[in-house]
Amino acid sequence: MAQNLWTWVRNIDGATEPWTLRAKFQAGATQAIKIGEILEYTGATNTAFVPIDSDYNMATSGDLAIAAEEVQSGDLAGYYNVIVPRPGDVFRYALAAAGASAYGTALYYSASQALTITAGTNIIAYIAGTDHYPERQGHAAKGDFADRGTTIKTVSYALVSFRWPCSFGVRLHKRS
Repeated sequence: MAQNLWTWVRNIDGATEPWTLRAKFQAGATQAIKIGEILEYTGATNTAFVPIDSDYNMATSGDLAIAAEEVQSGDLAGYYNVIVPRPGDVFRYALAAAGASAYGTALYYSASQALTITAGTNIIAYIAGTDHYPERQGHAAKGDFADRGTTIKTVSYALVSFRWPCSFGVRLHKRS
């Protein structure tokens, strides 16, 4: 079940906050949305954001954003805040199944707030963090014989970076 989760962690290029903007949503009575849900711009004949679903073609450019506020059942259709993923943005998302994923591992859609490493049709994001890596190995040739191993820990959440071609930001850049 979806829950409100602030997923933006940082931007590796130095931005101190995510790129947010107001975007159109359908009425909350038909599309309740939690903070952190991955969204697609396909609702109301491709004019509103709705939670991403399994039939969405992630190869389509410029359609993904992340809910930056909750839209509850009963809220009116209108404009609410979204995060527009940009190059360098790092987010924290659940993995559908825990795994030991290396930096750069491709991720695919699983659910509105979960990604999977199981091969799918279209890559949506990549593993962007190394927090689950072992500590830096000792240099035995220089007298540091500490063996920190080569095993990457299994994690159920991962730091990820969305593919720029998937981001709603691409659609905005095409207009300028």
